[in-house]
Amino acid sequence: MKLLMKTVDGITAINKWAAYGIAYLMVAMVFIFAAARTLGSPIIGDVELVQFTMVLMIVFSLAYTEKTDSHVAITLIYDKLPAKFQLVLRLVAKILTLLFCFLVCWVFVSKMNYLSTSSLLGIVFYPFRFLLIIGFFAWGLEAFRLFIVELAKVKGKEGASVQVKNENPNHLTVGSE
Repeated sequence: MKLLMKTVDGITAINKWAAYGIAYLMVAMVFIFAAARTLGSPIIGDVELVQFTMVLMIVFSLAYTEKTDSHVAITLIYDKLPAKFQLVLRLVAKILTLLFCFLVCWVFVSKMNYLSTSSLLGIVFYPFRFLLIIGFFAWGLEAFRLFIVELAKVKGKEGASVQVKNENPNHLTVGSE
């Protein structure tokens, strides 16, 4: 169990740093494109390149966003529900997230077209689709990890041997006694 948790944590960390790197790359690209346009020499395909990097940044940040529970949530009604019902909703949400992520991965793999290219620069899509698969797969793994954490909380309350350590409210880890 610890090996699974550490593996998913490692994959999420790699995705997080990839998103950081892509964000810095996107900032540099926008700076160069804006400077070139200001100097009277606009670069063709600048918007297309920024769109590619933006999509990659978003997809690579999904797993880390799931890990830190940083998705946008409106909890007006949720906070007023009983704790057991909130737990059920969290478990259902993790299952739905997991199913969505793996469905997206399956569709991208099954519908992979190695010949499709972008309209302006002719950039092939399949390397980006592989990166999208990696990002969604990592998000699904993180949702699965958090599903296990939620189940461990339930079992921990029932006297099971699995404990949930919550040293940091944004980072949950599971350990056994």
